[in-house]
Amino acid sequence: MHRIEFVRRHPRAVDLALAVTMLAAMCAVGGLYRPPVHRPFDAVAYLLTGLICLPLGARRVHPMPVLLGTSAAYLVYAAQGYLPGLHFWGPVLAFYSLAAAKPRWPTAAGAVVTAVVVLSSGIALHAPLFAAVAEAVAVTAVAWGLGGVGRRLAERNELLAEATERLRCDQARRIERALTQERLRIARELHDVVAHHMSMISMQAGLAGYVFDTDPPTARAAVDTIGGTSREALAEMRRLLVLLRESDVAGGDGEPEPAPGLDRLAALVARARAGGVEVGLETSGDLESLPSGLQLTVYRVVQEALTNAVKHAGPAPVAIGVHRRPHAVTATIRNGPGSPVRDGESGGYGLLGMRERAKLYGGTVTAGPRPDGGFAVELALPLT
Repeated sequence: MHRIEFVRRHPRAVDLALAVTMLAAMCAVGGLYRPPVHRPFDAVAYLLTGLICLPLGARRVHPMPVLLGTSAAYLVYAAQGYLPGLHFWGPVLAFYSLAAAKPRWPTAAGAVVTAVVVLSSGIALHAPLFAAVAEAVAVTAVAWGLGGVGRRLAERNELLAEATERLRCDQARRIERALTQERLRIARELHDVVAHHMSMISMQAGLAGYVFDTDPPTARAAVDTIGGTSREALAEMRRLLVLLRESDVAGGDGEPEPAPGLDRLAALVARARAGGVEVGLETSGDLESLPSGLQLTVYRVVQEALTNAVKHAGPAPVAIGVHRRPHAVTATIRNGPGSPVRDGESGGYGLLGMRERAKLYGGTVTAGPRPDGGFAVELALPLT
């Protein structure tokens, strides 16, 4: 496999090594075998042998000039009366390279040149004319056929390389999209956790500071709420971090905590009530049997809407309704008169996150001011 890879990556080096090897073989045969009917292998023969072999190092880049050059050198070599030996294989190899690289008509012209070279070799060896012609036709035809096979293989390999590159690019794009979606999901989770819990902690801390001297029990209750809220925030943050390190969790001490579901709505409402906000919760239908992802979406939308209501509408009462109907799950969060939540406040990421979560399940989120000056958020998720 390593040798094949080297040939693919360094074709010029391979061709040059082949040319040098052929030169050494031809010189060895010409120098050792000296029949009396042929001219002795002298310095001119070595020079002509070099002119036959060395151009083959560029046979892939300039196949036609290499074929013409090696063929001319061989014809001069044969005309001088030297032993043909292996020399005619230089033009044959050059013709194979031409057939593997060029279309039909240039290859046909090269075939004529190659046939003349092989025929002259047979004549130099004093072979019968019909045998010399048959050899010229057979060798040229075989070289042409092998070159055509090589050309088709090269074209197929090029197509495979292009397809592989396209697949690699597509895979890179899919990975990038997956990473982007995962970053958005994590950003939504972080926003929901941090915004809600920090808002509750900030409000409770303000309440505790305000009544610290005048109403110690209320201050103590606010501090207790801060402790519980911060512990829950830490637990949720820990769950997110575990999800980011799933490979580490596989060998850890335990499983990550499950994502919050609709069974935790009561605790969510209780925290808001502990902060002095009047919150009503109404539910109907079998909510606990809903898929966990759907429950998490409803929970996060309610959590974000409640956080915005507490942050922007102050102590105004909030009414929450979560209902499972035959074909949909709906959630409505309404707060009384106060400062309505708008997209421009806090960067608008809360409402954007709600809509993105709902979109994942084919649902919708509508949000806007109410006629009485309050604000309403409505979520609808279809059940398939």
